[in-house]
Amino acid sequence: MAHHAHAKHHGKRTAFAVVLLSGTALAPISAWAQAVNAGTVSANGAAYVPGATTAPTHKKLFKSGTTTRVLDRKIMDAAGPVAGAAQILSYSPGVTVTGYGNTGSAKYTITLDGVQQGWGGYGGFTGTGSIGVTLDGIPVVDPSTNLWQSNTIPQTGMIQSTQVTYGPGNPVDRWYNNIGGGVEYTPVQPTAKPGGDVNLTYGSYGQKNIEFDLRTGLYDGWSTVLAGGAGNGHSFRTAADGFQSPNENYSIYLKTVKQFSAGNIQFGGYFARSAGYRVPVIPTTPQAGVTITGNPGVAGSTLYSQQTSGYDSALPFNTYEKFDTNAMWLVFAKENIDLGDATTLHNLTWYENITRVHSRLNDLYNPGPQVSEYNSPHTNIFGDKLWLSKSFAMNTVDAGAYYIHDTYNSRNNFYNVLDGGNKGVVNIGGKIRSSYFTQDDFALFAQDDFHPIAALHITPGVRFVNFQTGYSNGSLQDFGFAPGVVLSTHCPLTGTSTKGNVTDQGASCGANESRSGVEPSLSANLQVLPWLALYGSYAESLRTPSVGGGGGLFQKVDPNSYHLELGQDFQGGAKFNVENDGILHHFLAGISYFHLRYAKQSINYTLANGNEITASGSSIYKGVNMYFNDNPLYNLFVYGNASITDANYQTYVTGAGAANPGTSYSGSKVPYVPEKSFNLGAYYDYLYHNTLLEPRAWVQFTGTQNLFNNVNGAPSHQTMPSYGTFNLSFKVSAPITLPYAGKKSIDFKLTALNVTNNRYNEYEYISSGGYFGTANGGYLLAYPGAPFTIYGSVGMHF
Repeated sequence: MAHHAHAKHHGKRTAFAVVLLSGTALAPISAWAQAVNAGTVSANGAAYVPGATTAPTHKKLFKSGTTTRVLDRKIMDAAGPVAGAAQILSYSPGVTVTGYGNTGSAKYTITLDGVQQGWGGYGGFTGTGSIGVTLDGIPVVDPSTNLWQSNTIPQTGMIQSTQVTYGPGNPVDRWYNNIGGGVEYTPVQPTAKPGGDVNLTYGSYGQKNIEFDLRTGLYDGWSTVLAGGAGNGHSFRTAADGFQSPNENYSIYLKTVKQFSAGNIQFGGYFARSAGYRVPVIPTTPQAGVTITGNPGVAGSTLYSQQTSGYDSALPFNTYEKFDTNAMWLVFAKENIDLGDATTLHNLTWYENITRVHSRLNDLYNPGPQVSEYNSPHTNIFGDKLWLSKSFAMNTVDAGAYYIHDTYNSRNNFYNVLDGGNKGVVNIGGKIRSSYFTQDDFALFAQDDFHPIAALHITPGVRFVNFQTGYSNGSLQDFGFAPGVVLSTHCPLTGTSTKGNVTDQGASCGANESRSGVEPSLSANLQVLPWLALYGSYAESLRTPSVGGGGGLFQKVDPNSYHLELGQDFQGGAKFNVENDGILHHFLAGISYFHLRYAKQSINYTLANGNEITASGSSIYKGVNMYFNDNPLYNLFVYGNASITDANYQTYVTGAGAANPGTSYSGSKVPYVPEKSFNLGAYYDYLYHNTLLEPRAWVQFTGTQNLFNNVNGAPSHQTMPSYGTFNLSFKVSAPITLPYAGKKSIDFKLTALNVTNNRYNEYEYISSGGYFGTANGGYLLAYPGAPFTIYGSVGMHF
């Protein structure tokens, strides 16, 4: 993609160093970079049409009262050519990404300043689903579970920028779960002139990927973009039988904008599907009875662990086989209408469907009536957001509302075909759920950006929010039953239960709950010098607890104990912006202190067997985030991010609710929050005979973090080691002329990740012994990080 750099004569070098992806010619970098920073052109050099979604400009970020980090294409490329949306975020300060794979097909868990989002198939994280995620401004987090399946955005070549907001943000930009922050993925947008890009990648473990975008340019007031990609390959973890856990993904995005005298109207759609075999955790040390055959009695069977079967080894297909598919599609419409008198009407309407099919057919470590699993939850979502923006001499006021309705079904069946069960039939000794949750989220919001002088912005804001949750059980209607099956039932409202030979994880009684609250906020920014601004913000935010899975509210926990979770967030610091002064040319930097009190949490941990541990508590997250990027030389781009975080529970009490509080772990460290993390990178552009040579190097480091202990279902004092990677790439870009097509550009790129082949684990937890059915617990299970990988890419830009 195109790159930030600053142009000036340097010796005999010309002031040209980047091939614009529009492919017409090499262009002066300074003018190009300034236009990108001003938000008037895309990273490929094409001018946006009015109404296109763009990242905040350097000037807007500098004057904002919130903490925001924008990752452009240059920084996002550090995640590698087959990375998914979650992996990109690791190049923003205070973000940790944990997963079981190395491509966009896998699911990942992210933490932002210690608060969690996503679900990679493991527990112990806190603040489940408390980070908002949007795609082109549309929320893609399930409103009921509050979880985002990261592999529903598997192809990142179509993402032109990623915006990370720390804390809840301003009321007009906030959704239903932004307690810890928000992430906006902005896809490529319609442009005034036609063009396109195609990129092909092949690399380690047979990974193949193609991504593209095609832009029509303006035609009779319409401008459209079509973008997408597809990829497949294998996991870096290989079993003794040669099984490599193949995976695949694809996505497609369409957006069209129509210009007219009073504004614009937009229509769009998106679809993505990711599928692959899930590799299980691996013991870090050998454990008696845990072998690659799943049968300790087999002569010569190798113990399954990082020390015996191999650091990145996996179980053979006939020992453990789990296939996971995630899909999401949405359609949307946006309107921006000029009503006159400096007033604009905005409206966003969307419909979204999220599905998952998770099947496990082989698991020799969990034999019996629940050996297989068919998990097929789905959610249907409808939403509309309407607001007005009005500008005055010293004010810009935004006010409006949104309403979102969804229905979520948590369907799952643990069965055994030998006992008469199948994916739709329940057998004796099995376990099921088919809970239906309806979620209605409503918000009224208003904010006033008051700027009495150009150097000062004060933004008070307020939101009124209402959350309504309904529950009903659909097990009897949604499953067939083998002869002799009797359901065990439980009603958390009354405490009554009946004993049977099949566990229903849902409640036998329905319920409805409604909660409301007010969220005040205030932010301010003072530009004390042309290049220095001081800022601060305070915001309160509310969130309905997550529902679903194999327990928690309405299913195992009395819904009368349902309360809104509360975030109280403070951000404050300094921002720096210098354009063309000395060695600083497009310098943007920030340092901020944050303090989040996350209170009234309903903390649910899902175990490997589908059951949940329920706890409640409050936690404190505080620390410092830092970032910068610049072109200190016309052909050198540098960036860096760093974070120091301290996260502790004020209170942490295990149990099934307020009536049975259980054990207190107050004062414990919040698990999986690194104390320190940083990344640093540099790209150097060298022009040789009209060909651009660009070597890149970057490092990434994640510090020590506390583990979760499944033995007692609580945080642990034990930590996992820090880890880091060193990465390199080399890119060659050149203009070419094709018959009947004119001047274009082509590039070749080699990307090497974890060059030193560092062996490390991204995730570890203390096992209770249940995962592999051992009599003892207390040992570590882990997901290893990817070893050395290398990819070759070729791109065409026109």
